[in-house]
Amino acid sequence: MRLLKGQRAAVNLLVWNVALAVLISPVLCDDDDDDDDSEDIMTVCQEEDKDLRVTCPLRAKPNYHTEYEFSMSKGSKEIIINTNVSGTMPEPKFRHNTRVEQLEPYGFRLTMMRFTLTENTTFMCKVTKAEMRLFVELDSVQACSAISLFLQSYPWLLTLLLPFGIIQLMEAL
Repeated sequence: MRLLKGQRAAVNLLVWNVALAVLISPVLCDDDDDDDDSEDIMTVCQEEDKDLRVTCPLRAKPNYHTEYEFSMSKGSKEIIINTNVSGTMPEPKFRHNTRVEQLEPYGFRLTMMRFTLTENTTFMCKVTKAEMRLFVELDSVQACSAISLFLQSYPWLLTLLLPFGIIQLMEAL
């Protein structure tokens, strides 16, 4: 079956709208620029390669050296996973298999390579005197969204894709 020019444009427009909706929506949910931190939540998810990712949306305080610390608690024992706080050392088993990235416009992401939870755990993150906690049940760890991670790592990609969607819309009209 052969599509007419107007039908082809409508199909192209539909494809671009769906593609842009899928690509943009995870970033808009994770990238709230409001000063109100009530919507910013700490997340823990498992990547396909078995890395565990902990996202801490805390903002650094202005006029302070930005210090971060990620830790976890199983029962009453708190274990430091990764930190840049002077004089504080992470647990030896985490020294060489974790990394922390600073997120834009704010926040930090801890990645624990080849790490799987074996019991209910509370994760904590501290950023320059502010702290967040998240209790994670063993059977409720979610899979990380690859597209969301990709677009958070390369936000400029959206600025390249958006004009193509607009062009498709103009051609359809």
